[in-house]
Amino acid sequence: MWDKVSLLFWFVIGTIFGSFASVLIYRPIAGLKLTEPRFSICPNCRKSIAWYDNIPILSFILLRGKCRHCGAQISIRYPLVELGFGVSFLVNHILFPMDVALLTDAIFVASVPAIFTDLKLMLLPDYTWMTTLASAFLINIFHFRTSMILDIFGALLSLGILAVLKIKYRDGIGEGDLFLLPVYSFAVGFLFMPLLLFSASFGGIVYSLLSKNRVIPFGPFIIIFGYSLLFVRLILMV
Repeated sequence: MWDKVSLLFWFVIGTIFGSFASVLIYRPIAGLKLTEPRFSICPNCRKSIAWYDNIPILSFILLRGKCRHCGAQISIRYPLVELGFGVSFLVNHILFPMDVALLTDAIFVASVPAIFTDLKLMLLPDYTWMTTLASAFLINIFHFRTSMILDIFGALLSLGILAVLKIKYRDGIGEGDLFLLPVYSFAVGFLFMPLLLFSASFGGIVYSLLSKNRVIPFGPFIIIFGYSLLFVRLILMV
């Protein structure tokens, strides 16, 4: 049974990682390197943001959503991402054993920024599929070892399907998708793999119709439905 201090701890840790995720979202879209500039800066006046103005959620509230130096409006996306991460970490550590919760946290941290970068730049970072693969492998080793061979087969099957589509449609399937889909197929397991294929494809089609864009970023839908199905699998432990 979790006490209030422990729950608050994991919520705060989640918001800190949410703040880090905002860096992974903003900098590639802004054309900046992840390591430069070293500290966070205001997108408008380019001045460094002090640590006390960079406290997740709290600083946004105290500054009333504006830069201390130039008064420019700070995007509401930042506190919303931090809040989302805080809630995610909190729920994971309430529902799952510590090892599963930490690995699921890692997948969430690596995956959410990729949703934004793929929608904006059609770019899926390598750290997303690498972190998801490593985390899913450890989860399988400790909790789904008996179905691991079948899960690997499901991942290879999804890769084969995507490879055929890649050959047929060429630019219709991105190279990042060829890594991401099999990895998430392995994570969700063989039983949920067909549902992942269907739901991610359906999500991409709906997005294309609503946005009237012929180029579909497939990655966000792999991540959204993949993480959701992984969450369900971990609850059911199947």
